[in-house]
Amino acid sequence: MNPDLQLFVRDALARGLPRPAIREKLLQAGWRPEEVESALGSFAEVDFPVPVPRRRPYVSAREAFLYLVLFATLYITAFNVGVVLFAILDRWLPDVAQAGHATRQAVAAVRNGIAGLVIAFPIFLFLSALIGRSLAREPEKRGSKVRKWLTYLTLFVAALVLIGDLTFLVQRLLSGELPLRVLFKTLVVFAIAGTVFGHYLADLRREERDADARSARPGLLARAAVVAVLVVIVAGLVGSGSPGRERLRVMDARRVEHLKSITGAVETYADGHRRLPAALTDLIGPNSQTGRWLRDPATQKPYEYRILDSLSYQLCATFDIADSLAGPGAYGEVSEFWRHPAGRWCFTVQVPPPRPRER
Repeated sequence: MNPDLQLFVRDALARGLPRPAIREKLLQAGWRPEEVESALGSFAEVDFPVPVPRRRPYVSAREAFLYLVLFATLYITAFNVGVVLFAILDRWLPDVAQAGHATRQAVAAVRNGIAGLVIAFPIFLFLSALIGRSLAREPEKRGSKVRKWLTYLTLFVAALVLIGDLTFLVQRLLSGELPLRVLFKTLVVFAIAGTVFGHYLADLRREERDADARSARPGLLARAAVVAVLVVIVAGLVGSGSPGRERLRVMDARRVEHLKSITGAVETYADGHRRLPAALTDLIGPNSQTGRWLRDPATQKPYEYRILDSLSYQLCATFDIADSLAGPGAYGEVSEFWRHPAGRWCFTVQVPPPRPRER
């Protein structure tokens, strides 16, 4: 508050001038209405010979800590909402120009984003309610400078994130990403930033307009944001699959890795012995780690191995779920060979012809 304005209001009240007259003269002098109301509100309307100052709002170190955690969880929530929505858009609008493993990366991004939301969002809601109750008991704290500084810091960070995200999206558009995907992602960024800016700017303006505001009830925008975050979490869970299904997928991926290791060991054996091994146990050497690859990680049953001819054989395993993205192959691309349905499935593998022995 301007010290000259506060001194003028105190002197005018000390002389017994009525508040409406003081307000009118200050407005005529060019002071803004919110400044005038704030200056008049600094003094209590009590019957006393000299102006009685109101208690100034003060935010303790504990409350400053709560505000910092509140805004930190807000940043985490907003960031992870964007991560989940971006990943859902990547799956909903696949781009054939991207690598085949991009779908799996999108699923991983959804799970990471949901993990952040499940932890940060409830903390944000709890602290919002806790601080709201504190403001209801002591409304004068709404005018605290610490609170306003932290709020404007939040808006500053939101502006930086908005600029950074939009820069990234323009870069993706220039790099050839689908324009429709970029458009939807841009709308997501504006929706998240608009919610943050809309809620906190409206709150600050309401305080400046009504210095004696007593209510801290969440507005329609805040309620809509809560519903939107819950919808994002549910949509992410539906899109990425249940934890139980993910565990089955991980077990199947381990089976595929075992089979890949076995094929490498068989090829090495065939090159050295000039024939295929009669059984998978032939691959186990005195210092070999191959033995741990020969059994299913869940059932501990050995994988099936059957020789077809001198250069080809079959490896069979029982998988829990169908997998169209059986894991990264050369150069990070998805290996088409290791795709499998649910249940028992056999892969036919052919080894290269033995190299001529050196004389």
